[in-house]
Amino acid sequence: MEKRNGILILIMVLIIISIILLIPKNKEYKIKEDNITKEEYNTLSMFIVDGEKETPIETVPSASEYEIDETKSYCKRGEDELHNVLTTINNNFVFKELHTNDKCYLYFSKIKPKTFTPEERVIALGKTKQTGQTSFTDLDTSEHKDSNGNSIMYSGTDNDGTTYYFRGVVNDNWVKYGTTSDNKSIWWRIIRINGDGTIRLIYAGTTDLNSNTPPGTTGTGTQITVENKNTFCYGTSDCQYKDNKYVGYQYADKDVHGNGTDSYAADRANEWFKQNLLDEWNNGNGRIDNNAGFCADRTSYTNNTGTSEGGGAGTTPTYYATYIRFKKSGSWQNPQAPIFACINASDLFTYTGATKGTKSLTYPVGLITADEVVYAGGFGGKNNESYYLYTDQFYWTMSPSLMGSDADVFYVYMWGSLNETRVNNTYGVRPVISLKADTQFTGDGKSGSPFVIQ
Repeated sequence: MEKRNGILILIMVLIIISIILLIPKNKEYKIKEDNITKEEYNTLSMFIVDGEKETPIETVPSASEYEIDETKSYCKRGEDELHNVLTTINNNFVFKELHTNDKCYLYFSKIKPKTFTPEERVIALGKTKQTGQTSFTDLDTSEHKDSNGNSIMYSGTDNDGTTYYFRGVVNDNWVKYGTTSDNKSIWWRIIRINGDGTIRLIYAGTTDLNSNTPPGTTGTGTQITVENKNTFCYGTSDCQYKDNKYVGYQYADKDVHGNGTDSYAADRANEWFKQNLLDEWNNGNGRIDNNAGFCADRTSYTNNTGTSEGGGAGTTPTYYATYIRFKKSGSWQNPQAPIFACINASDLFTYTGATKGTKSLTYPVGLITADEVVYAGGFGGKNNESYYLYTDQFYWTMSPSLMGSDADVFYVYMWGSLNETRVNNTYGVRPVISLKADTQFTGDGKSGSPFVIQ
């Protein structure tokens, strides 16, 4: 009897062992750096994903350029798709709870560049951030540097948050970006880091700078000049300079905040952009920010103290908000009161593909504002040949001033002061663009080692 019971127990043990052997074992694909161990599995298919396109690959791509798309990757067991099958164990990606005949599909996407906040961008550029100026009582001829000789960037507020700007004498805000139609390098100065982390640049010409004591920072080469045509409005009988509409970077008849018709200054900037940056802009990896906004504040008043709103159409005497901030009651104010924020969305000129503002510009290019000139170290009616926006040339801002006996817009005088003049004068145009918040640079911003996009 005992022998029979022993035989039965042995048979049961063998049956149990057989059942265990028939159960599929759970296995793992381990992904360590640039290699995968398949560990007895039948199939692992890998792909690089670029938008809607999926390209099969045989080896794991570089970890410095590509990352695993955990959401898209999956395994298949018979007809069932198993999602959320990737986990992390000891810093390795692992397919979890797989069976022997499972088939897995691993997808890789190109690593997205880091998007910088304004504060992070200041640090990435090697500058020091500091709370901004609280009073603008004079022009600025100082070098604002930290103990290591790097520029200090001061904070302000724009429509997107905290913005950081350069001020005074600066020689480490140079950017070399783009190539002209005649194959010359394009040079820029950083004005500020916008509140969304994008980088606002102003055109500085095509003279190659090769030292840390910059040559080529003055003269007609720092701007676009078309003889007898660089008026703010078209220099024909159409422009009588006696209508409020002509103070607009774009304008519409009898509409203080109108757009649709380019000023000639906007037309010049557009034409230059088309000739020199169009290919770069159309490039899928292009760095120019399509959402950049350029403010021409047309908040209007019928008196020069800014207490009576109205005006802005036809020949109605009108004083615009920038005039009130800088020349209230007819005299240059001290202190002056610049702002970065754009009061009206209808005065924030943006490209047609933008998500904010007028969405009316042909290209994402504008001009500097009178407020940005004052933040940078300029001052109303006072010459300044020792700040980074000085070029020894007359050039337009995009900020309207007033409509009195004629329509006036603010400009930078050849000796560096902020001034105003009627719109049919012939001055230079310095295009302004913004670069995307995820733009990566080499260099330190000095003219001998400018920031260059990676």
